[in-house]
Amino acid sequence: MPSPYDNKEYLDRKECAIHLASLGIKIAPKTLANLASNANAGEGPPFTRTRWSRVYYKRTEAEQWAKAQVERIE
Repeated sequence: MPSPYDNKEYLDRKECAIHLASLGIKIAPKTLANLASNANAGEGPPFTRTRWSRVYYKRTEAEQWAKAQVERIE
């Protein structure tokens, strides 16, 4: 099922969670926020923070991060 965000380059936290879920990788916006916190620095997908404290994820980087988190078990 295609995501409504397939053509958007930057996604906010909620959009990123919805987009990753459409790829089969379910993650809550709150989990993305926790992974972006100082205690977990570097654990989540790369993001950009504006000076207004808004967080944006580059769609392709979030997809790459999510795919790297998946382990195939046979």
